[in-house]
Amino acid sequence: MDLVEVTDDGDAALTNWGGGVGTGVRELYEDVIKQIERHQNATSATEAQNARKTAESLVETHSRELNEKVLEQFHAAGLKEVDAEKVQDFSPFHWVLEFAPVYEDGGFDVIIGNPPWDRIKPLRDDYFSKFDETFRTRLPDDKDRVQEELLTDDEIAEGWQEYQDEMELRAEYFKNTPAYNLQRPVIDGRVNPSTNDLSSLFFERVFELAGDSSRVAQILPGAIFNGASGKDLRTHLLNNTTLDVLTIFENHGIFKGVDDRYKFGVVVFKNSGSTEYVSGKYEAGNLSIFNNFDEKAIKIPRDVLESYSPEAGIFPYIESEHKLRVLESIIDNPPIAPEGAPTGYMEPYQGLRRTSDADRFVDKSEADYPVYGGKNIYQYSYTPEFINDVEEPEFWSVEEEKDPDRSAKQRMREKTVRDLKSAIYEAFDGTGSQKGFVNDLLKQHRGKPLSEDDVLLDCTEYRIGIRRITNSTNERTLIASVLPKGIVCHNTLLTIPSYLIQPYEEGLSEDPLHNFYERMFSDEELFAKLGLLNSIPLDYLLRTKVDTGIVMYKFKESQMPDLSKDDNWFHYISERAAQLSCYGDEFAEMRDRLGGVDPVTTQKERRELQAEIDAAAFHAYGLEQDEVQFVLDDFHRVTNPRIMNENYFEMVSEKFDILDQEGPML
Repeated sequence: MDLVEVTDDGDAALTNWGGGVGTGVRELYEDVIKQIERHQNATSATEAQNARKTAESLVETHSRELNEKVLEQFHAAGLKEVDAEKVQDFSPFHWVLEFAPVYEDGGFDVIIGNPPWDRIKPLRDDYFSKFDETFRTRLPDDKDRVQEELLTDDEIAEGWQEYQDEMELRAEYFKNTPAYNLQRPVIDGRVNPSTNDLSSLFFERVFELAGDSSRVAQILPGAIFNGASGKDLRTHLLNNTTLDVLTIFENHGIFKGVDDRYKFGVVVFKNSGSTEYVSGKYEAGNLSIFNNFDEKAIKIPRDVLESYSPEAGIFPYIESEHKLRVLESIIDNPPIAPEGAPTGYMEPYQGLRRTSDADRFVDKSEADYPVYGGKNIYQYSYTPEFINDVEEPEFWSVEEEKDPDRSAKQRMREKTVRDLKSAIYEAFDGTGSQKGFVNDLLKQHRGKPLSEDDVLLDCTEYRIGIRRITNSTNERTLIASVLPKGIVCHNTLLTIPSYLIQPYEEGLSEDPLHNFYERMFSDEELFAKLGLLNSIPLDYLLRTKVDTGIVMYKFKESQMPDLSKDDNWFHYISERAAQLSCYGDEFAEMRDRLGGVDPVTTQKERRELQAEIDAAAFHAYGLEQDEVQFVLDDFHRVTNPRIMNENYFEMVSEKFDILDQEGPML
């Protein structure tokens, strides 16, 4: 339904509410309004009752007309099997009709709400409680038993199936209807639809129900503020409302019976204009901000809300003015994968899957190389030599030449040949079928179609691996290491591609097409990137976004300095990251390529080098000393740290001060 507009007479116009454009509420529903006014002005109970009955009868008549609009929406959502009778069974609530006098006067002045924090899905508690009053309070096993007993009744069983079918139909409607167009945001090129979250649907409807001058206050679950599916709702808030209040809370006893970690928020806005600043704060278990809001709230600029998460529009949790300033400094750097970068640039991907690709794993006794996972690395470490809980590889595989049907590398060719095909298709403005276009083009130039042999595997070069499974309360959230050549990875260890695919016309005649593959980074750039990826300031930012794993768009949108060789911090960080990483026979070639790197292999020296990288990263990010100290003090501590104990934090602070005085002396 379209937004209610107000006519020159102050009457709300009906555009998609059942009337034609410009038709006012009074004109269309004069009879209903008349009976409501008669009820309000009645001088006797009988007259009031008669007016009420007449109004209800008229509402029912007009509802059937408005139901036709709803039926059109079902059909637009692809649900052609729904008819007028089915819509009637759903009992649609027509706001403009139920509140005709309100819309006659221009709509609601204030809307206050706490929408359901649930999803549209079948809930057995709702259904079976009609037949067993204690069903909701039973333990799960007892519910299973009672449900099984109740379903022996054919009528109850039939009703249960009808209830599930109806909920599925409703879910499909809200998933696809054009009446709700803020529920399917695009993030990183992919649609992230709402899972039919009722609070999201209610919130979008509020934008429509409120007029331009209406004031709105809502209590909403945390997903509205930090979930991918809430992106378009957040964008609408910033662009189409004047958002005055944005306070986000972690429960901690505020709502009894709700998990202490559950997050929710309160928004207050005028339903017009746009937002330049918003007042609010993040609190854990404390509502006292509302006792003296103007004094306690933090004024957060719009550009912080937008720049913190440029791809998904996630709102940051800001507890203090100091944290706001720190975030402003950190996010005043480019995204890891900036807009307009070549396809695949700084975009980690999953390799083999441990389940569906299990046929490519062999016994270690017959293997040629390991298949690494997240537990096989730590920061700057690819073996357990320096970090005790780095595990030995669990999976192994064989070379393609020995047994292609069991080779992990051969499977990676099969998985990544599509990337080469897409790159050629895009580079030469392909039309029609990708496969057909690319094969025809290659046959024309070299006489044979695309094959898996044309792929240059990323494992032919040193590259960065990143642990996929992590947590914001780990000692470090982002764990990255440069991997030796020849190692294939499974899906718990993401890898940044070694190459960018850059097709060119002269190269179409080559066989294989390996010259299309250009290294993404030089050797020095590789280790500079590694140092920044493993740095405290990036970790501090990421742990404000990460729950239980590295989400691709959150990683790519997060900010990190893009250092060049002309920047002294580049060399300072790169050389130290190389010294930490290039140990063992596996890195002999890399040590030579870098001019004879001397790897550091004692725990004390490694800690000091890593602290120097962290300190230099703070400088590269542009943080001041007080901001650095805030991050170090605020950084989450673990009980038994591998590296980051209090002495380490103090060392980073000291190194930062030395660098501040002396600069990046190499």
